[in-house]
Amino acid sequence: MNARDRDEEDDRFTASLAGLAMALLLAIVALFLIDRLATVSKLEDCLLQGRKNCKRIELSAGQRDYRQPAQPGQRSAGSAPRQAADMMR
Repeated sequence: MNARDRDEEDDRFTASLAGLAMALLLAIVALFLIDRLATVSKLEDCLLQGRKNCKRIELSAGQRDYRQPAQPGQRSAGSAPRQAADMMR
């Protein structure tokens, strides 16, 4: 192998690495855009349903209501509002 062949091989290797880097960058940008579009779509769906407060409220661990599940055939107090809240998520 002479010097010219080695230079051509190095150039191909560099071009291949540059192509791989561009492909990874495009994939990351695409994933970010997909996430943002999904978020905007959910917000638009909420607004089109006529709701006033469409932002999701995250509760801290201390504010969550951890209740014991009801036994079979027994309804727990407050299960209907919680089920309705879960359906709206």
